[in-house]
Amino acid sequence: MGQHPEVIAAMVETAAKVGAGAGAPAIFRHQPRHRRTRARTRDLHGKEAALVFTSGWISNLAAISTIADLLPNCLILSDASNHNSMIEGVKRSRAETKIFRHNDSPISKSF
Repeated sequence: MGQHPEVIAAMVETAAKVGAGAGAPAIFRHQPRHRRTRARTRDLHGKEAALVFTSGWISNLAAISTIADLLPNCLILSDASNHNSMIEGVKRSRAETKIFRHNDSPISKSF
């Protein structure tokens, strides 16, 4: 989709209106368009609140590390070839971790 002409046109139009750049989280959460996005996402899923991340990379890191830390006695089994965002999420969690060689899951051997 990143090369689709309509997507590129929408990006150019948006950048011309609001500028470009990731910005600091303190700025990001206060932009009206970001508040609207969170509200629409929250309403779409019938939830109390929603989080909107700046990228898939940061959403993987935040979700994995946060959820792992919230689960008592959490054990993370992780493929050594996982995407960097997943590896960083695992590293930042306080959960016990077992890393296995790519496609050599200890679970699959037990079936």
